[in-house]
Amino acid sequence: MPDAHPIFASFFAGVAALGERTGYGRRRAEALTGARGRLLIVGLGPGHDLAHLPGGVTEVVAVEPEPSMRGYSTRRVHRAQVPTRLVGAVAEALPLPDASVDAALVALVLCSVSDPAGAAAELGRVLRPGGTLHVLEHVQAPVGSRLRSWQNRLDPLWSRLAGGCHLTRDTRRTLVDAGFDTRQLRTISVRPAPALVALHLVGTARRPGPPATRPAEGRKCGEPMPGDTSPRLGSSLAAWLRNDA
Repeated sequence: MPDAHPIFASFFAGVAALGERTGYGRRRAEALTGARGRLLIVGLGPGHDLAHLPGGVTEVVAVEPEPSMRGYSTRRVHRAQVPTRLVGAVAEALPLPDASVDAALVALVLCSVSDPAGAAAELGRVLRPGGTLHVLEHVQAPVGSRLRSWQNRLDPLWSRLAGGCHLTRDTRRTLVDAGFDTRQLRTISVRPAPALVALHLVGTARRPGPPATRPAEGRKCGEPMPGDTSPRLGSSLAAWLRNDA
């Protein structure tokens, strides 16, 4: 799939590197606390999440829609501490079988997807019962606050300049509506991020149901996903998951 935001991808790669040097990496590590088994990273970006994997993670499946962003992350993918596979895909159409991952990470992703509800539904589909969704997302300020009013005013311009990122997402509500238990998510202010994007939702949401001892039955491996623009990548990834399960 072609780059949708190549200029912003280059800018974001630089901002992400700066964030790692100024403490944002600690937030990534915090969000990943408790992740185990097969981990799905949605929106790998330049790949900094791979430096913060907890010891319980045994392998990583990462998706990233922007080709230029995948280019930035290639070196980190090759140096990852666990087997890692990177494919081109979007959050709203994950090329994975049902109930095929133990944990998933969304870090600065749900602010920019075109369909947050669809992305949340896909995350619920690919997670095994009792699986964990690890969250690090900037969110909208509380109702009635001055900051929220500024976010509402600036969102149209911001989204055009920032690669589709929105200032007005209610990510907790999106996850609750998708059936996730969000009681372990907390809202914090992350500095030195600009005030417009400083408020973050951090922690772990859970897919309802007891932890599975084996993958549940679901979509057959290799079956095309609705809206999957990369069937070859989707099929090869599904085959890899089937062989490694």
